[in-house]
Amino acid sequence: MRQAGRYLPEYRKVRANFPNFMEFCLNPAAATEVTLQPLSRFKLDAAIIFADILTIPHVLGHPVTFTEGHGPRVTPFNSPHQLAGLQAHLADIPNALAPVFQTVKQTRAALPEDKAVIGFCGGPFTLACYMLDEKPSLGIANTLAFAAAHPQSFTQLLSILTQACASYLGGQISAGANAVQIFESWALACPPPLWQQAVHQPLTALAAAVRLQHPQTPIIAFPRGASQPQLLALAEQPQNPFAALSLATEVDLSWASQKLQPHVALQGNLDPLLLTQEDPAPMLASLTAMLNTAATNPGYVVNLGHGLTPQTLIPNVEKLVEAVRTWRA
Repeated sequence: MRQAGRYLPEYRKVRANFPNFMEFCLNPAAATEVTLQPLSRFKLDAAIIFADILTIPHVLGHPVTFTEGHGPRVTPFNSPHQLAGLQAHLADIPNALAPVFQTVKQTRAALPEDKAVIGFCGGPFTLACYMLDEKPSLGIANTLAFAAAHPQSFTQLLSILTQACASYLGGQISAGANAVQIFESWALACPPPLWQQAVHQPLTALAAAVRLQHPQTPIIAFPRGASQPQLLALAEQPQNPFAALSLATEVDLSWASQKLQPHVALQGNLDPLLLTQEDPAPMLASLTAMLNTAATNPGYVVNLGHGLTPQTLIPNVEKLVEAVRTWRA
């Protein structure tokens, strides 16, 4: 969860060389360097490839720019007439995102076998939200309006994004990724009546398409904001394509351990804000409670409930990793 990022001074040093953030993501030498930086500092089990979820809209003909204080801006998608352009760019994915595959390849070659490499992509609904609404954190009014006014076109948009993501994840796996994660981060904004069509079905279709080509590679889903029934539906579905569900901070881990863990591995859900506090005691207490709840059963990956923030204190990451390494049931 933003393992390589703004809280590390060595990351900021590399980042300063790239005014254009997307150029940074698509530079294999720089992306490999920052992917490996956290493993040089901490005794982590995996490297998470440094990229951005918006590489997909970017190469589908909706360029992404990043501005200070605003974050990403995606060239808007606002008409069904734009679907043909997206469809035409699908074939570009292998070449356009070859730099990310090269980053995966270089990272895999640089690490010992006992360190995993994790690739990722954004979920179809999350990508659609960024394409239809400039800043989903302020609401997704345009996404919901488009879905209501053009239901068939909205389904087609999600289908194209699903195909693009499947190609992207498949390329990462072929390059050496040991597992992949789908970040459906804006699922939390999806109203319940739209959930099945907009989140559950595309997310499942994406994972199934990847598994068809790479049946041995674990696929992790992060449906942020999913309710208990929605999480249960993802975990219990027939021929479930997900090896694990990554849980946001708000999910009751005790419930998840009882209801979900028999079906899928769990990942998360430590509050990343705990890592910003001077006193590490609350973080360590929460971590221990997590471990005592879920790690006593098979299939638990220690992780956060969302991404590390720029205010993360490096000593807290060190203490967290050490506490996990020394924990015993």
